[in-house]
Amino acid sequence: MELEKKKGIPGSALKWVAVVSMFIDHATAVLVEGSWRAGLRTVSYRQYMILRGVGRLAFPIYCFLLTEGLLHTRDVKKYLGRLALFAFLSDIPFDLAFERHFFTLEYQNVFFTLFFGLLGLALWRRITEEKDFGAVWWRQALGLGCIAALAYIAEKCNTDYGWYGVTVIALMYLLRKKPLARDAASFAVLFNASPLELAALPDVLLYRLYNGERGRQNKYLFYIFYPAHILLLAGIRWMIWRI
Repeated sequence: MELEKKKGIPGSALKWVAVVSMFIDHATAVLVEGSWRAGLRTVSYRQYMILRGVGRLAFPIYCFLLTEGLLHTRDVKKYLGRLALFAFLSDIPFDLAFERHFFTLEYQNVFFTLFFGLLGLALWRRITEEKDFGAVWWRQALGLGCIAALAYIAEKCNTDYGWYGVTVIALMYLLRKKPLARDAASFAVLFNASPLELAALPDVLLYRLYNGERGRQNKYLFYIFYPAHILLLAGIRWMIWRI
């Protein structure tokens, strides 16, 4: 007997929304800004901002799915390892695309932010679930301290979204049983980062449509896509404008 599929959309569909919106955002940042640097007015500033607004959909979805992944993963250490691996593999493509240098420490890719966020949550769970660490209030305070420390590190390392990103990831997890509070708090943090982040508000509807299932997907496809597409965009810009 075939199991009845749950209504709604699986995690794989959410990932595709994030991937497409991220590609639009990065193509705009790399190619449109590249054309402007070459002295060409390929699109208006208003069109540019609309395209960048579409790109705002990606990060909150990745944060949401990261917390879902933590809830369902069998091995959080391997999860952290994958994020760390692709953070370093994406470093040179990221620098070429957005900093126009082979290597620089000026700005770090979003995998580092996701890594720090997941590490913070893993430490939170480890500390708050271990009674040997003391009273509940002390364990929670210590867990929050670990998250705050990692948010600080992310900011000092100039990761994409910095402390805002780590904070959003933490809020997504800690308030997961209170969707309204989760969405209000996370978008308040994102809005503080940039008013343009309000363009991601449609994500709230996607969270409600999520059916809790992983869906059909190649686990590594979405990891590989990140460094591959930004390296491709950097290559296209260089071939056209030598920038």
